Order: sequence, then C-alpha cells, then structure tokens
Amino acid sequence: MKRFSAEGGFTLIDLTVGLVLLGIVLLSIYALFRPTFAFSRIVGERLAAQQDIRLAIDRMSRDLHETTMVPGRLRVYAAEAGCAGDYEGCIGFVTARDSECTGSFQLMGGAPNWQATLYVWRDTAANELRLHCETNTTFPVATWPPPSLEPYTVIGTRVVAASFTLEPFGKPEPTSVAMAVEEQVPGLSRSSLPKTLFNRTVFVPQN
Repeated sequence: MKRFSAEGGFTLIDLTVGLVLLGIVLLSIYALFRPTFAFSRIVGERLAAQQDIRLAIDRMSRDLHETTMVPGRLRVYAAEAGCAGDYEGCIGFVTARDSECTGSFQLMGGAPNWQATLYVWRDTAANELRLHCETNTTFPVATWPPPSLEPYTVIGTRVVAASFTLEPFGKPEPTSVAMAVEEQVPGLSRSSLPKTLFNRTVFVPQN
C-alpha cells in the first residue's frame, strides 16, 4: 500500500491572503452601506422628535379646547408680564376637570364647573415644556410666575422655543389660542437637514 507523504490543505500564507481579502470585502460593504446607516439614524432621531412634539400638542389639545376665552379665565403672559428669563411661552387657563386636572369634565347647570387652573411654560434652563395644575383658584394670576409651579409634569423635552398667542392678533376679543413649539433634534450636526422641528397649532376654546 502506497502512502503519500503530503496531504491536501491550506498553508499559512493561503489563510493570511484569504483573511485579508475577506477584510477588504467586509470594509467595502461597510463603506457602501455606511451612508444608509447614517441616514436611517437621522430619520429615527427626527421621528422621535416629531413624536415628542406630537405628544406635547396632543396633551395641550384637550385642555385648550375645553377651556374658555372669557376675560380673566385665560391669560397669555408676555415678557412685560413677567414671562422672561427662566420662563418662556407662559399661559394660564381654567379647567373643569377634577382630581388634579385629569379627572372627568364637570358640569353644573349645563355649564362647565371650573375646578382649577392649568399653567404651561417652557423652562429655559432645562428646555422642557412643563404643566402645573393649581387647584386653589380658577383665575390665572395677573403676572407671572404664579405662587407655585410645583408639582409639574414634563410634556415636552428638548424644546428650544415655545410661545402662545391670542388670535386674531391685536383684536380686543380674540377667539383662539395659537401654540408654537420648536424642538431640537439631537445628532444632526453633520446633516444638511434642519436642526430643529417647528410646529404651530391653533386651538379654539369651546366654552
């Protein structure tokens, strides 16, 4: 029986060359798909920011639709009324919901039974849109800030600008409230897309 002294296989040089070629192929694939990965990350970050803005708008939508434009029951605070420095986009308005402003809508004789006052503002240091329920009064204070803004609920994060305006602007009897929110989108320093998202929504109080 004849025995071969050499058996088939790969030498160290063969393995080295194969690994180098495999590395080149993998790097080529990564370079090809890297823009796609980056774009997917950017889209994901923008969608997250849009979702955050949408949730903030949705949270305000019910409260502003349910409130009233009766003088003294809704106030938009400008800089001259104290909404400046640590605060921006300050508004106060009544609500007919009980149980810390989140319960059922209360009626008395077919009309809203005002239960508390809601205050909304942007904290300029934290870039948060915050909401506070004040159950001791149903008339917003004349000048900002109220006696207390705690406890509060964060209804928007990364908010770099916020404002409330009464519309039609400059009219003696406004009929609606416009809310404008601008939110920063993180991680877009190298992108040509806008670095912030802006949303403006007009609410018509129904009471």
